[in-house]
Amino acid sequence: MMNNAKSYLPALILGGIVVLVLGTGIFLVTAGRGVGQFFFGKSYAEGELRDYVSTVLKEDVRGASCQAFDTDDNGYVSCDYTVASQTNITRSIECAAWSVGGFFNRGCRTRLPNFQSQ
Repeated sequence: MMNNAKSYLPALILGGIVVLVLGTGIFLVTAGRGVGQFFFGKSYAEGELRDYVSTVLKEDVRGASCQAFDTDDNGYVSCDYTVASQTNITRSIECAAWSVGGFFNRGCRTRLPNFQSQ
């Protein structure tokens, strides 16, 4: 009877490892996303903004401020910025957020209005 219990031990250990790896992965995709946005969201989006404005618009960013969290879960956050040539005009744009979607949605885009669905 003791040998029979020992034969199941490797399978139990392997099953425990699989559960641990899957649980950690699910945690990182869900809660880890919020933690990542908290620590890296603002600087990540502002970096995307500076890259976009300098390469696409051919302007120098004077000031930039982006939201840290993607509240509508579209892969982008709202940003406001000024350029060196027109420091008195604040412009708005959406830039890639820190998330799985943000790694696929690089750069920035025109800010879209948020229409509430009924």
